[in-house]
Amino acid sequence: MAALTAAARQEIQRAFEAAAPGATAAMVRKLAAAFSVSTSTIYRAAQRGGKKRARAPRRPEYREWARTAALIARASPERPLPLDLALDAGVQSGALPPEAAAMPIGTAYRIVRELGFTPRARRARRLFADYPMQAVQVDGSGSECLMAERALADGDFLLKLNTTPLPSGGYKNKPLGPERLRVWCYGLWDMATGYTLSRYAVAAGESSLDAMAFLCWALGAEHGDPRVSFHGVPDNLWTDQGPLFKSAASRELLERLGINLEAGAPYNKNRMGGVERSHRARWSRFESSLFAAGKETWTLAALNARLLEFHIRENDLRFSRARVGGRNASRAAAWTALTNARPADNRLRKLPADPIATMAREARRWADANGVIRWGGVEYELPGDLCNQWVTARRAAAARDGELANSQTGASGAGPVVVETDGGARVLAAPLQARPYGHAPPAATPPLERALAEGPPAVAADCYAPGAAQRGEGATPLPARSGPAAPLENPLDASRHASPEEAMQAFLALYGRPLSAARLAQARAILARHNFSKQAVRDLALDMSSLVAVAANQEE
Repeated sequence: MAALTAAARQEIQRAFEAAAPGATAAMVRKLAAAFSVSTSTIYRAAQRGGKKRARAPRRPEYREWARTAALIARASPERPLPLDLALDAGVQSGALPPEAAAMPIGTAYRIVRELGFTPRARRARRLFADYPMQAVQVDGSGSECLMAERALADGDFLLKLNTTPLPSGGYKNKPLGPERLRVWCYGLWDMATGYTLSRYAVAAGESSLDAMAFLCWALGAEHGDPRVSFHGVPDNLWTDQGPLFKSAASRELLERLGINLEAGAPYNKNRMGGVERSHRARWSRFESSLFAAGKETWTLAALNARLLEFHIRENDLRFSRARVGGRNASRAAAWTALTNARPADNRLRKLPADPIATMAREARRWADANGVIRWGGVEYELPGDLCNQWVTARRAAAARDGELANSQTGASGAGPVVVETDGGARVLAAPLQARPYGHAPPAATPPLERALAEGPPAVAADCYAPGAAQRGEGATPLPARSGPAAPLENPLDASRHASPEEAMQAFLALYGRPLSAARLAQARAILARHNFSKQAVRDLALDMSSLVAVAANQEE
């Protein structure tokens, strides 16, 4: 308006008054070109346009008819009925008068839009967490550019870049080797800061054992690089209905670690958007850079080392989702700062050492009259007189039927099994071996004879050998304060007695001599400090027997 003078505005108004019906638009374009302004400026100068004046509807009943037809159309929740069918259904059912069938369908759709009944695509709400490790997302995805070439002698794998264009079907139709192994990538994403970590694995498909191995590596403090400060036990673990959710052994280990598993509905992509975006960034930035390196083949170990360097740089470069002190900070710096700012009653918990070793599959089995149980088509023999009773059998997760543990060797099911009786005692069961003709099963060796045969434990190393502390190059990174790791019960541990009473009975049987009440209390206190382990019972009985023998020799 400021570019037009009063005379120009008067001329524009006269042009509008003299314009013929239907020629207003062409006249406005000519005036805009003549005065070098926009068409909106011409309309404002002529005081035309603006908000339309409301007028009374000619057919007010159309609005109510269209509303009723829209409600009838929503009888199909996934895909609503077209309004013309909804109008016919309303007339036939009597919900609408017969005149409603003559209502123009375009008018019906316009009224429905004005009422706000037209469904619109909802944008996913952004997920937030109050502090680091409150919630993390874990997901596995197939690699976009890498293929498994072959296994190496040292247990590693040789991977190859797919340099040919992918077919229209994508990765699913990518050519596979004779072992039909694929390259999988398991990723983790922290909801508070956006901190990401990932690792490659080679397997025929997604595996709960591979997923748990990655999760324990990511949450552990040993990443092989001091620049990675991420560690600890999260409060909530978000995942889809994949291997971690379907595996009972994985859920049991997460429960013992104190991690709440949050699994959403199938095909719900919005809730896992954070870790899915990290996958897309990994394909576009990391895997694309492999082509520029001038190499077509990579070993799995070298690729994971390169991937760790990629995450270190990304977490140091990208801004965190949460601000620190009102300012932007990198993901790594924000994770450490916000972790240290957690209150004392909500400190970060450390991950126990090697938790995946305690991951076990569990089953209820019947021990027959010969002390034999059957599991996965294999017969296991129980030691001692454990027969004619129900027992709880456990075996390592790597021995599960039909699952590959990141290698070509499948589960044979013939490994040792830990059996727990109803009384709480745990023993090892081995596969049943056929004995030669005429040879009866050997009798169980008494605990004292086994302890005497084993002898005292050998000294493996000097505990107090001096050593120099090792530090990385450059400045030492600021460690994140964390509390001690919670005790983790190992269901595969068969080295402890089921109860203190059972331990004392085993001790008295090994010692073989009467003891006073004070000596019994003293022995019970010593065994309690060693958690009533079977080894401690044997050692204490041997030590006390040795002292009695020495005293007897001195008296002689």
